[in-house]
Amino acid sequence: MFFPQRMQLVKIFVVKEFLDKLCEILYKFGFIEVRSPVSFLQEKKEGVLMDTNNLLTECERLKERVKKVVRLLNIRPMVKEGGSIEVSTQTVTRVNQSYNKVISQVEELSQRIKDNQQRINELTISSTLLNIVEEKGIRLDSLKGSENIVVKVGVVTKEFFSAVESYDREGIVVEIKGEFVGNVFVFCLALREKEEELLGFLKSVKFKEVPLVFKGVSLGEIIESLEFEIWRLREEIVECRRQLGKIKTKYGNELSLLLPLLEESAKVYRVMSKFLVLGTGYVISGWVPQSKIKKLKDRLKREKGRVYFEQECAESLIARGFSIKDIPSYLGHKLLNPFEKILKFYGIPAYHHFDPTLFMALSFVVMFGMMFADLGHGLSLILLGIVLSFFKRLRNALGMFLFCGTSSAIFGIIFGSCFGKETVWQPLWFSPMRNPQRFLLIGIGWGVIMITLGIILNILQNLRNRKVKEAVFSQWGMISLTFYWMALYFIGVKVRYNLNISWGKTLIIFFLPLFILTLGNLLGRVRKDMAGVIFAPVEMVLDLVTNTISFVRVAAFGLAHAALGGCVYLIANSLGNLLAVKESIILEGNIGIILFEGLIVFIQVLRLEFYEFFSKFFHLEGKEFRPLRERR
Repeated sequence: MFFPQRMQLVKIFVVKEFLDKLCEILYKFGFIEVRSPVSFLQEKKEGVLMDTNNLLTECERLKERVKKVVRLLNIRPMVKEGGSIEVSTQTVTRVNQSYNKVISQVEELSQRIKDNQQRINELTISSTLLNIVEEKGIRLDSLKGSENIVVKVGVVTKEFFSAVESYDREGIVVEIKGEFVGNVFVFCLALREKEEELLGFLKSVKFKEVPLVFKGVSLGEIIESLEFEIWRLREEIVECRRQLGKIKTKYGNELSLLLPLLEESAKVYRVMSKFLVLGTGYVISGWVPQSKIKKLKDRLKREKGRVYFEQECAESLIARGFSIKDIPSYLGHKLLNPFEKILKFYGIPAYHHFDPTLFMALSFVVMFGMMFADLGHGLSLILLGIVLSFFKRLRNALGMFLFCGTSSAIFGIIFGSCFGKETVWQPLWFSPMRNPQRFLLIGIGWGVIMITLGIILNILQNLRNRKVKEAVFSQWGMISLTFYWMALYFIGVKVRYNLNISWGKTLIIFFLPLFILTLGNLLGRVRKDMAGVIFAPVEMVLDLVTNTISFVRVAAFGLAHAALGGCVYLIANSLGNLLAVKESIILEGNIGIILFEGLIVFIQVLRLEFYEFFSKFFHLEGKEFRPLRERR
């Protein structure tokens, strides 16, 4: 709960004949991050890492083909419930044997549709162009050109319409004769010596020449033959689509499972490249959370004689000099999963370091509740979260909306606020708008608690990792905490009781801890650079002051929230009794507060967590545990 879960390094020895089955077992288990065993084996073994490049290339190629087929047939990829996809080294071979004919047939039919559609477009342009020629009374033979005349007939897109229309050169005639599906038909005549100039202009406007068939038949017969060919091609497209429909009906469910199967198989093939190949089998190593290791051991015990299993705790590796940075951190929160995801935006806590998810969750909901205190707005956030949960991509937001909405509703009851009204019932505690000074002091007091907690976590974290000097003399160590609370005590006593404290006591309270901190950094070599040693106390004091004052925003945004609610009703009441206007302003005002101020408050709370709290102890970022298969 307070630290990333303990990790176990597992080493699995498997005979060659059982590799395929072991891959299936590990995939179904899921909770293992496979690593190359070379750096973990105490005894050097002759072997090389498994080469899966060809297997992976073939899998990716087949995956792209399947993806194209699924798109062409408009099939939605599906995943079997419970993660029952059966992946193995033979997946690509099995898919090729079972579905290559179907995939090839779909590719062939879709290509035929594409080619026919392209041919239809070309023939339609030619047919339309010949109809224009017939309407204008132009003889077909005249379009052939002559020894002295160059004739070009074709189309350009509408974006070049003005350029074509305004073109005027001696010896060249360019005319627009009609439009067709975003194109304009262009007839060009030029003297032979002007041919290069004409071709240059046509190239600049992306002119596409339409080839005309010159046969010893009438213009009407040519148009009729083109129309018949267009009809034949369309009938062929209809037949191809009918065949694709039959394939979808027969193989749709099976094809919908192929893409997830190949994607997961590709993931397994990448992992297999980390297997060490020995003479009689393979060595596989990886990290498994302590809470999941028993399940893996029990499963592999059934394969006694074909699989040999060893495990070693991460703490033992650290004692042997293994770097903490190379051990993955698995947080594994379920109820607090929304806050774990937010934490990952800042970083992953290193193994053996504090996992602040619980502290973050508690402080986050308290601060959000104080800054957005309103029963009606809180319940609206909960309702909004429920609505968003019906959308697949936004489903994960439900938890955060429930936490924040519930906290806002509770503080709304405590402060006596509902949809911006402060007079619905008597506050259970006090009204921030009637006693803002008290609210500001609460905000600063909350900041003192958060900063103190952050420093304490840093001290405990350093002691846990046997860094006693850092626990005492670092920027956020015992000396810093002592100074902070002595300064708070001095200021509190001075303000509340107006006592006259001698200069000697003042120097002891403020400068003795700073002197000890500087001396500790200098002698203990906590900081290596002299500039850092000298300015460390100054930096620490400035950070403590600014961080503490920064928590004033908890009260400031809480007061702003209440003030905005009051402004909505003030504006609504000022408009008198205009029909539905007053109610409309109240409704729209509250919606605006919920959406826009809710987002702003969320960002401000996040800022306080990241910069004022995490910065005290979150110094070493770790590696996220990436299991072979995501399991929920």
